[in-house]
Amino acid sequence: METNNKQDAKLSQNMHTLIKQNAYELSKVQGNILSAAENKEIKTIFVTSCYASEGKTVTAISMAYGLCANAKARVLLIDAHFDSPSLHKLFNLISSPGLSDLILYNAKYNEVIRKSEYYKLMLMSHGTEISNPLQIFNTSVFKDKLNFLKQNFDYIIFDGSSVFGSTDASVMASYFDGIVIVIECENTRWEVLHEAQEKVVKVGGNILGAVLNQRRYYIPKVLYGKI
Repeated sequence: METNNKQDAKLSQNMHTLIKQNAYELSKVQGNILSAAENKEIKTIFVTSCYASEGKTVTAISMAYGLCANAKARVLLIDAHFDSPSLHKLFNLISSPGLSDLILYNAKYNEVIRKSEYYKLMLMSHGTEISNPLQIFNTSVFKDKLNFLKQNFDYIIFDGSSVFGSTDASVMASYFDGIVIVIECENTRWEVLHEAQEKVVKVGGNILGAVLNQRRYYIPKVLYGKI
């Protein structure tokens, strides 16, 4: 147990360090979202990827922080990655009650929404473990709860599962105002990305754009802005 606690603390420290390193890119988050919206209201954003371990969680956290810190928006970050939830570890939260408890077990909002150390950034963990995440989204209760949350936050960011790593990701896409796909640089093939995009669009998902993760700079990074 002590080893797990030390590992979680190290994960949390690394996450906070990464957010600070990405501060410049994060300053552009709201502008990019609004420009991709095409005159549509974008308040709920589902972050996914083609496969696992491409940086979805870090991207979701970074987006949420960027909107709070730079756009002064009130943001709720929700862990909807039931296959491998990690938000509670990164922010030292209890795992439940959370999203599943809010939708399936009638938990109260003040029981599942928690403060973070960042101003205006609130958090919701995944909650009690469930065998089939789709039972959360295939219900009118989810829509009602989501509409209530939209009235109380400027943005709601969902850290979701990957398109090809789970059966629920592409189905869930239709419930959100926008979808962001995370791509691991030089690992995710264009054909795979195109297939993932087709799956999301087929169910009515609105893709806002993609985030290129793990970029590699083969010439000094400072020169990229001058080329």
